[in-house]
Amino acid sequence: IEKLDESCLMFVSILYNLYEDFWRLRPEVNKVLCREMTFVLKDHQRQGIAQHLQHLDLDFDRLRESGIDGILSEASSFANQALLTKNGYVELARSKREEYQRRNGEMVEFDDGTSSVKLVYLDFNKA
Repeated sequence: IEKLDESCLMFVSILYNLYEDFWRLRPEVNKVLCREMTFVLKDHQRQGIAQHLQHLDLDFDRLRESGIDGILSEASSFANQALLTKNGYVELARSKREEYQRRNGEMVEFDDGTSSVKLVYLDFNKA
């Protein structure tokens, strides 16, 4: 793990901390489906691809019957944060600005205008 790039380690640490917070924030939840990163190349954005992929082949009724309470996701880009919010996901937590400081003191800047990674949740009891 020491050979990983500093930015990669930083991102993994942020995700770990956010996912760890979930069980403290939602103790009533027993089982979740974790939705991991979705990425659409810039040349193909704004064509509905991410919207299509978001719940591709997911049968919410069947998931509920299997005891799954909802879908947990991280949202690191501004576009993904907006898409998930539009589709009923609720923000539970977000990374702190100080988590984006490199060892040399330099702050990481996002190129899309976002300022944090968000942990979002779609509660099947409310969907």
